Amino acid sequence: MRHPLHSGAPLALLALLATLPAAGSAAAAAPAPPGEAASGGRARAAATAKADATQTRAASDEERASFEAYYRQQVPAGVSGGAALFAPTFDIQRRRGEPWRVIARVDSAPRHHTPELCRQIRTSYIYNPKAPAGQRWAPSAAPPEWQVWLATPKVICTAARYTTRMDPAVHPDDVTALIWQHRTLLARARLLFAGNSSCARQRSLTFRLAAIEPAAPANGAPAMVGMVFESDRDTLVRVAVRKSRGEYAAWNVNCADSARQPAG
Repeated sequence: MRHPLHSGAPLALLALLATLPAAGSAAAAAPAPPGEAASGGRARAAATAKADATQTRAASDEERASFEAYYRQQVPAGVSGGAALFAPTFDIQRRRGEPWRVIARVDSAPRHHTPELCRQIRTSYIYNPKAPAGQRWAPSAAPPEWQVWLATPKVICTAARYTTRMDPAVHPDDVTALIWQHRTLLARARLLFAGNSSCARQRSLTFRLAAIEPAAPANGAPAMVGMVFESDRDTLVRVAVRKSRGEYAAWNVNCADSARQPAG
C-alpha cells in the first residue's frame, strides 16, 4: 500500500490552496455596492471642497494699528473725512495651504457727484507682513472704485449702508436711472435666467445691485449698459440692459463667471 503522503490527495489540496490568494484579490478588486460607492464619492467631493474652500479671519490688532498709522501719514484728514468717518474694512482670505491675503479698504468722505447721486471713492491697500515694520502697507494694484447711491434732494450726502460701484465710463444719467429701476429690471431679467444654462439655478436667489459698468453692443441693441448683481450665495449675475430713447430693458444675462472675486 502506498503512503498517504505519496497519494494524489495532497497534490489536489495544494492546488486548491494555490487558488485562494487569487480569489481574495478578485474580491478586493470587485466594485463596492452602489450605496458604498456613492458614499465614498460624496466623501471625496466633500474633502475636495474643504481643501478648496476660502478661509477668512478678522484683522489682528497689529494689522489694524499698522494700517491706521500708515493711512494717517498718507492721507490728510480733509480727504479721509476725519476720525469720525475713518472706518477701514478688512478683507482677509486664503485658500488652504496658501498665505493670508490682507486687504484694507477706506472710503473718502461722501460728496455729491451729481444732484441725483452721492459718491465716495473707495481705495484699497494691501499688506506685506514680510516688509519692515513701517513699510508693510501699499496701495493695491486695483484702481480706486466709485461707490454711488441716490441722493436726497437739497440734503448733504452722508454715508450709506448700501452702495453701487460705478464705472466712470458710464454716464451719470444712466447710473441714476438704473439704480431707480434696478428691481424692475432684475425681475424681468429673471425671465431670461431659465433660457441660460449657467443662470437657471440662480433664478430664485436674492440679489443686490453691486455695480454698473459698460456693456458691449449686441445685435439689435447698439446702446447697452451692464448691471452686476450679487446673490446671497456669493455668485454674480451680469445683466445687459438695452437703452432706447430713454427706456431701459433687460436684454440678456450672463452667469458664466459667477464666482464672486474679491477686489484688490
